[in-house]
Order: sequence, then C-alpha cells, then structure tokens
Amino acid sequence: MIDLKKQNEIFELIGKKLKKKIECYVIGGSAMLYYGMKSETKDVDLVFEHENDREEIISTLENLGYNKRESKILYFNKKNTPVLLEREDARFDLFLNKIISTVLSDSMKKRVELIYEYGNFIVKSLAAEDLIITKCATERAGDRKDVHEIIKATKVDWEIIIKESVYQASVTPYIFPVFLFDFLYELKEDLKADIPNDVINKIRKIAEEEMVKAVKKKKKS
Repeated sequence: MIDLKKQNEIFELIGKKLKKKIECYVIGGSAMLYYGMKSETKDVDLVFEHENDREEIISTLENLGYNKRESKILYFNKKNTPVLLEREDARFDLFLNKIISTVLSDSMKKRVELIYEYGNFIVKSLAAEDLIITKCATERAGDRKDVHEIIKATKVDWEIIIKESVYQASVTPYIFPVFLFDFLYELKEDLKADIPNDVINKIRKIAEEEMVKAVKKKKKS
C-alpha cells in the first residue's frame, strides 16, 4: 500500500532521474491522497498524453526496480488498459490518453485543481467529478467504495459529470451514460451514497436516449 508520503517520495525519485520535464495526470486513489479523501492506495494511476513520455517513465521505474506485470490479470479483456509496473507492495498503472472506456478530454484537463512539481516530473490531479468518471470507467475492486468517499468529502457538481458522460459517448464506441447510471444506481442502493434522485433519473433518461441513438446508428450502418 502507498500513502501520500511514500507517493511523494517515489515521485521525487522519478523527477530527479528525468532529464526533461514530463507531465501527467493522476487519477484514482493516488489523486484521492492529495485531496485527503484516502489514507493509502494499492496503486498509482497516471495518464499520459504522449507515448514517448510514458515510455520514459516506464524506463525510469524499471531502473528503480519496478517490473512489468500482465494487465489482463486485473483488467481482464477490457480495452485501453494501462502498462503495469510493480515492486513489492507498490504498483503503477500507466494509461495513455484513454482510461478503459473514457478518454482524457480537454474539459478534464481544464478542470484540473491541483498541480505538483517534483523536479522534472509534473503531476496534475483531476477534479473530484472527473475522478468519479474515471472510476466508473475502470470499475475495479474498491472503486465504488472510493467514489462513496469522494461524494462524502466534497460537494459534487453532478451537472459536470452528466455532461462529461454524454461527451464520452460521442467520442468513444461506448454508451458511457449507461455505465454511469448502473455505477451510481448501485452506489445509491448498496452503499446508500448521497446521490440526489433527480440526478439518478436524469442519467437514466440520458442513458435510454443514448441507447436509442446507438440502435438507430447500427441499423443505418
């Protein structure tokens, strides 16, 4: 497990070894550490915009003793899976622009709230709303519990999440609002998360509309 102190120490080591500035976006439990929403996490989730930057970080981590691990074990047959590197109880999940069923959108980048510099390593944390979106996309063990903690710790702007889910459906082959509805509905029902009923109903309606659009599009093709 990795706490904020250990995460900062690893990022400092990476920053010292890099010969040029590299930027990335932090999501998942790693970002939650910065917000104080979580005390420790199983893995460090980073998203890169350029393959050469990701390759540079992979090389740096390997020099620090991390070894690649097969991603199918954790992500099964999902698409847009990350490169996994592991050392003892610390793991890095390194994504490239796409996080399973979502893309790192311009809107997500603009909503970045926290930026940290570790020498040549610059880490940008996504906003709470986008952490919910990306956790819905990865849907790993513990993601619903994490989102429940995010909801309890911050005032979520649900309209941002709804709009982003519609955008994701327009730029990916996935009907993301359907995933979002299922994810949030189970959160509300099983974990009693404080999600307004009108939000659930609105997402359900959008999900149904997007499904109709998808069926019509398939028939035309």
